[in-house]
Amino acid sequence: MPIQNKGNSKSNQSKHLMEDTLLKLMQTENYQEITIQEITDNAGLSRRTFYRNYFSKDEVLKGCFYKIWLEYESLIRQQSDLTLPTIAKVFFIVMQKHLDFLALVNRHQMLPLFLAKVDELLPPVFDEVKGEKMSFSKETIQYALTFSTGGFMRILILWLNDRTRKSPEEMAIIVKDFISICNYQNFKVYENDR
Repeated sequence: MPIQNKGNSKSNQSKHLMEDTLLKLMQTENYQEITIQEITDNAGLSRRTFYRNYFSKDEVLKGCFYKIWLEYESLIRQQSDLTLPTIAKVFFIVMQKHLDFLALVNRHQMLPLFLAKVDELLPPVFDEVKGEKMSFSKETIQYALTFSTGGFMRILILWLNDRTRKSPEEMAIIVKDFISICNYQNFKVYENDR
């Protein structure tokens, strides 16, 4: 998580420069080989400025992911229907807006950082939005959220790699269909156990 500089516009400007610089470098270089010195030199900033705002270059990407999360969270909070197909549609609406960034990050195999960020941010929002309506233990909900976010991340990677990328509406239908497949398979397993 980026270090929080409270409303400092110079700090925000520096963060923005470092984000842009890192993403530009990622277009031509391997992420693992990019150094903090290279980021600061290309951004025209000092290493001291970098470390005032971040602990590592991963933190720069996590800051970008956090902005995407805030956008997603805002749209989710506006939904009255929180079924998985609706959640998928909102998810892919937001992801589509950040397609170039996500494709670049995926190319460098850095989407696990996004998953880690979602794992951190989802439980409190889930508790607030839907938690009180759930009659399951916190442990069960935690496992369910982990399962769900892992699945969505794998679907996101497949979607990013798909040259005939589906629309958010089409992705919602796919999610609805695979829920039906899972429910059908569970029913069949249950029937065979009898």
